[in-house]
Amino acid sequence: MTESKPLVVLTRTTRFMRLVASSFRVIFRVVSRVRVEGLELAPRSGPLIVVANHTTVADPPLVAAWLQPALGRPIQFMAKEQLFATALRPVLRVFGAVRVRAGGSDVEAYRAGLSVLHGGGVLGLFPEGTRSADGIIAAPHIGAAMLAARSGVRVLPIGVSGGHRLLPPGARLPRFGVRLTLRVGAPFSVTLDSALDRRAAVEAAADAIMDRVAALVEPDQRPRAS
Repeated sequence: MTESKPLVVLTRTTRFMRLVASSFRVIFRVVSRVRVEGLELAPRSGPLIVVANHTTVADPPLVAAWLQPALGRPIQFMAKEQLFATALRPVLRVFGAVRVRAGGSDVEAYRAGLSVLHGGGVLGLFPEGTRSADGIIAAPHIGAAMLAARSGVRVLPIGVSGGHRLLPPGARLPRFGVRLTLRVGAPFSVTLDSALDRRAAVEAAADAIMDRVAALVEPDQRPRAS
């Protein structure tokens, strides 16, 4: 059994974090055509939940590379447990990633996420829980909505367009020259509908969060009408 270290809430970037973010901005600009919009909407103080759609393994560094400087503080992403068994483990630890166990509800990760928010940090989540192979936004899990409702912390929506074309599932190398768009939306608060039972209210809030994200991606990545 692996002993887990206590979670540290990060509210300031280090020189190393700034260097990593700068390096990733250079890399993304070399391999793709990056367009970033709405960074001026990123709050520079107070706890925050950052949510984005998920289409590629490159999403976390892409979001962090531009959003971290705009926020002036690091983003502590919730990351799958399997990633901590890879070469990424040292980087995940430096950036204070929150470990999430595969499958089902993870109460420990939920509590760790609340700790980040109560400590004034920035928590990053991909509500879909896994990557979308075709780039189209999938139904969200309820974790982000639960955290937002419980903590009262504002949510900052991010839309990533083109990631599934840059680095498709199974690809070892990126496709050069792909257009990547990162759009930041206005922060908002989550309120549960008192007319619904608790579970239905949280699910409705989760859908509302993803609606905000969907509005920020290109039309071909928005959920298809049923």
